[in-house]
Amino acid sequence: MCMLSYAAAGTVSIGTASARGDMRVDSYMVKGNATLFDGSVVETGQATADLRLDKGAAITMSTNSRGTLYRDRLVLQRGESELAASSPFKLEANGLRVTPNEKNSRGVVSLRAGNTVEVASLNGSFGVMNDQGILLANVRPGSVVSFAMQAGASPTSFSGVGLVSYEDGHYYLTDSANVKYEITGKDFKQYVGTKVVISGTVQAPAAEGAPSVISVSSIGINGGTTGMSMTTKLIIGGVVVGAAVGIGVGIAVSSSSKPPASP
Repeated sequence: MCMLSYAAAGTVSIGTASARGDMRVDSYMVKGNATLFDGSVVETGQATADLRLDKGAAITMSTNSRGTLYRDRLVLQRGESELAASSPFKLEANGLRVTPNEKNSRGVVSLRAGNTVEVASLNGSFGVMNDQGILLANVRPGSVVSFAMQAGASPTSFSGVGLVSYEDGHYYLTDSANVKYEITGKDFKQYVGTKVVISGTVQAPAAEGAPSVISVSSIGINGGTTGMSMTTKLIIGGVVVGAAVGIGVGIAVSSSSKPPASP
């Protein structure tokens, strides 16, 4: 094994990368281990790569994947990566930000065909936000959620199904992606405890930890109070949110040695 580093003057290491085969780090072909710096680009071929950050995050990049690593995030540009984080860290893909909701969460983020991102939670849960800071979904353990980007869509549009509740003088909608929004713009008293379909515009929360706010333009009853399904189309800020099939398992089974990637 060899440890290679590609530090520019004045840079400080943020972690290490290792692979059972070849990988590229900042365009250099590496066999074994490499030192990582803020902004390092890691590319895998026919072997997975394990990234270990000084702050406690652990990332496994699947075969044929590419990402840029920073102190607080990985920007996935191709393929699939598994994230296990004991400290705040996020994984970005196609403009979406995937962040663990609790310590020791473990999940897989995949870039799929058709401008789609899939997020699977293996342990703990993950919040998925768009680039406007609007929470799109809370991905629960054992579930997989897909996010399909719509070209030219409004970044503040909302349409979907949810359950209306009333708390402390405010009305809320909890949608099929496990996200709770405050809703305004109409009298919602008759809808409390009912599943409804709504459309309107959504804005990022005014304060950290507060829910996003939907200004409702239309609302109608859509069945009973239970059985909300991710098969019902949910569109938030031009992103179609829905259930996906299967969890990315390629990372877990491909850590053994494989033929080296072509230079």
